[in-house]
Amino acid sequence: MKKILIITLTIFTTFASAGQIWTQYDFRVDSPEAGAAIVAASDELMNSNFAKNNFKGSTHLDVYITNGSSSATHSFAVLQPSLAAHQEWMMALQNSKEGQKFFSVMNANSTPVSDRINSFIASYGTPSNDLNVWLIHQFSVKPSDVTKVVKAFEQVEKDTAGVFPSQFGLSSVAFGQDDVTHLLTVGYRSIEELESWEDQTASNKGVQKFLKSLDKIVEWKGNDLLFNAIVYDDAQTKEDFLNSN
Repeated sequence: MKKILIITLTIFTTFASAGQIWTQYDFRVDSPEAGAAIVAASDELMNSNFAKNNFKGSTHLDVYITNGSSSATHSFAVLQPSLAAHQEWMMALQNSKEGQKFFSVMNANSTPVSDRINSFIASYGTPSNDLNVWLIHQFSVKPSDVTKVVKAFEQVEKDTAGVFPSQFGLSSVAFGQDDVTHLLTVGYRSIEELESWEDQTASNKGVQKFLKSLDKIVEWKGNDLLFNAIVYDDAQTKEDFLNSN
């Protein structure tokens, strides 16, 4: 875990931007005891005075329900107001005794799998802090077609207004996954809400028009389903993040 974070720090030094970002650190946990140790270490770190004085975003400890061929069982999603803010946080974390203690627990109880830095483009629908289940659709699109993708997202928001119960977003993949350029993220309050919406998408004209328009210009790469097990959001809530774009 620490190795992944240090490598990412090098990337941050070269590529600083002003837009909001969310970074995913995927890892594998092989026992309930190891998972409990990571939860305890996360609680201790994020509730510390160090975190309260240095962290400007929010952190989600996520559990994967399904994620294809990946061996990851868990993920940290770190939402930050900018890449520069995240760089500052990670450098402070690496050099602090609180961060070093956290990394030692992670190294002893988990296996790093991958990391990905995503740049948040736009939010659609109704943001809420109650969204805890997330469906992430990965896709690749040519740079010349990105504008068409954005227009398709804007159109489906209009076509499903008053019907779609939740929030969806568009992000670009900045670093960490060569075959994926963008992400469609859809948040739900529960698995039941997700199932209820998915059951009627085949007959929803707005959704079908959206999918047909994207099928012409994107290549779908895979889907992940996860839930927020723990959310640390004293500095920035989900609504804060989603409403800032």
